[in-house]
Amino acid sequence: MIRNLFVVAGALLLAPAALCGNDGGIVAVYSAVSPAYTRTTLPDGSFKSETYAFGEGGSWGGSLNDFTIDKLRFLDLARLIAPTLAGKNYLSGKDPRQTNLLIMVYWGTTSGANDNGGASSSALYQNAHALIPPPLPPRPKPPKGGAGQVGTGDQQEFWALEENSWSADAQADMLIHIANRQRDQQNIENAKVLGYLPELTRMADYKGTPREFRQKDLLEDVEENRYFVVLLAYDFQELWQRKQRKLLWETRFSIRERGHDFGKDLLAMAQYASRYFGQDSSGLIRKPLRDTKVILGDPKVLGYEPATKE
Repeated sequence: MIRNLFVVAGALLLAPAALCGNDGGIVAVYSAVSPAYTRTTLPDGSFKSETYAFGEGGSWGGSLNDFTIDKLRFLDLARLIAPTLAGKNYLSGKDPRQTNLLIMVYWGTTSGANDNGGASSSALYQNAHALIPPPLPPRPKPPKGGAGQVGTGDQQEFWALEENSWSADAQADMLIHIANRQRDQQNIENAKVLGYLPELTRMADYKGTPREFRQKDLLEDVEENRYFVVLLAYDFQELWQRKQRKLLWETRFSIRERGHDFGKDLLAMAQYASRYFGQDSSGLIRKPLRDTKVILGDPKVLGYEPATKE
């Protein structure tokens, strides 16, 4: 379902300033392009302009309240992202019959395993460890009764203790295994959203080599809470006229939640990611965010189309 279609215009000015926390912020960008999509290059080296309309994809909230992102609405994001699109000659469309792209906007916060009770700190993992009884004190071999026979009562008590210990260990191992599987599944889901999955899959071949540290860095990113934005650009005419979704390009960018303010950092994040709008990033890009300041002019809503269902 396309909830809203509209176009936004605004001015963009960049100047030196610090926006993204004390560490400057590592921004991750993943961008991919369909073989069916190419941009026309003009004689001056710039791209020929293309028009678009925004679509509201939706918000994916994190596990904790965060006013820096919870207060933002679709119109807020569209107003902030539109100038960065304009910088790459993606311009707001006025006429649906002439509009090239529908750019769906998704945003939110992933729930990382490390920041939100992963396998090492989850209730499931804690319960598993609670099932493991303390080590039994050393005890002699089961006592024997008279005439070399094992004492029945003592023998039953001895083996009951051992059986309970083994049972608790088995249950704990099972729960820890389940917790680890849940952590792995959560990592996979986050990696899909953030655009990390292709890189993590490729890094799996480096296990046991000096380059394994790269895989660990990526996993650390995936296992922390991250602010993200996903732009999916569809062929507007295919969707409008034939009701067919044809994805032309996608760009996913993110930054860790801790130490950052999504509302303040979004402009700089989008500006950095914009160099890959409609372009293939050739894998995951992780770079410190440059200190920039983005000043917006007055936004103007040029058109609106009511929600439609497919």
